[in-house]
Amino acid sequence: LILLDSLLQEAMLIFIILVSLPFQHAAVSSDKSSSISRTKNENQEPKADSPLKVSSTPWVEDGVTHHDVFNLDLKGKFANIPARTDGYDHLSTFCYPSVPLSISLFWSSASLKMDLPSQNYHVYLGPNVTSVVCLAQSSESAWFYSQLPWRSKEFKLSPFEDTCIGVQTSEGYTITLQWKHVNYMMVAVTMTGLAIFWMAPTLCRNTFFHYTTGISLGLLMSIVLLTYLAQRRFKQSLFSWVGMAYSLSVYLLTRTWFNIKEYMTEQYFPLVVGYVLVAGIISFAVVYRMGPPSNPRTINLIQWSMQFVSLVMVVMSSYHQPASLLLSLTILLWSAIPASLKSGVNTQIRKRFFKPQVKLLSEDEYNTQAHEETKKALEQLKSFCRSPDSKPWQTVTRLRSPGRFAEFIEGSPHLTEAEVMEYSHWDYNTDDEDGDDIYTDDEEADAASDDNRD
Repeated sequence: LILLDSLLQEAMLIFIILVSLPFQHAAVSSDKSSSISRTKNENQEPKADSPLKVSSTPWVEDGVTHHDVFNLDLKGKFANIPARTDGYDHLSTFCYPSVPLSISLFWSSASLKMDLPSQNYHVYLGPNVTSVVCLAQSSESAWFYSQLPWRSKEFKLSPFEDTCIGVQTSEGYTITLQWKHVNYMMVAVTMTGLAIFWMAPTLCRNTFFHYTTGISLGLLMSIVLLTYLAQRRFKQSLFSWVGMAYSLSVYLLTRTWFNIKEYMTEQYFPLVVGYVLVAGIISFAVVYRMGPPSNPRTINLIQWSMQFVSLVMVVMSSYHQPASLLLSLTILLWSAIPASLKSGVNTQIRKRFFKPQVKLLSEDEYNTQAHEETKKALEQLKSFCRSPDSKPWQTVTRLRSPGRFAEFIEGSPHLTEAEVMEYSHWDYNTDDEDGDDIYTDDEEADAASDDNRD
């Protein structure tokens, strides 16, 4: 499959060259614009006497001395490579020394950004200068050497690994080290992964999420899905022409993704909008025809797949791989603990370490609060009974003394003088008799035996 992909890539390059022959005039104009931009970039280059400019130094590895090696170890350091006068490609190597692992650098990132107007260059990545030189020599001596289907001028590096990048070209360029203590894109990926993991049980059962996911997959992987449908329709094996179709689909998908900026220009923008509309409508129709999943096992598989993808996002969102892997394992283990056990432990922790501060009332405070709350409740009851919502006629028919209820509504006390006197007399007698009626268990037993004798 790799050989077929490489052959297909070379065939496409030849096809593009043949198609571009009638447009030589446009190529000449683009060369003029590129020369203008090159002049502009040269005018905007950092000053030659800048303290951040790095010069090449001899680099010794395994007893071999390498030349044209630049050590970029601080943020903002750059190397300016002049254009070759002989027209031959020349290899220059740029090395980044790693920093120690630290939790404070969990979201840190490093990159080397190359300022080169044209696409006439080759890049080789390796852990040291020797590996980069070996890759460059292999590409020169190999009969067939295939480059990646995309070209990038910004090379992402791990801050905790030694990395060397070799650039082979005959043109002049500038390469700069960019270092971020906190990469907010990586922070967003981590938070998104955590949110998807905890919301997966709800999202996998949400109809809106089902439709949006289906339409997104249709937009991003339309060619791969069409190849899969063709395979099912013609019932072909993966090792037949379908394998080459899958290879072509993946090639076009990756090429489009890594060159998306080129397709967002005014020249291709109408085609992009048309593709989004057509693919979106077809994807919506397919998802609407299939309907959301209803089988519980299918829903569980979708949930577990979403949680697996979210854990992968958390692991890949940081160059600090031990810490990100430990975070993912902690989330997985925490989700595996039964909810009843976590609730019980949480309750015990709250009772033991976060006891509520309860203030006990004195007898005077208790009586005062009881009097105020009773008075407030009676006023609320009067206000409700005076309102039309209380249905007074139905209430009156259920009362023993409607006249007393009417007096209470008009403002009379809720207790009569006789009830107040009876309560006061009962309270007085109870207080006087409390001391005489208190017996222990033995005294009550003796009193009961005396009564039985009598």
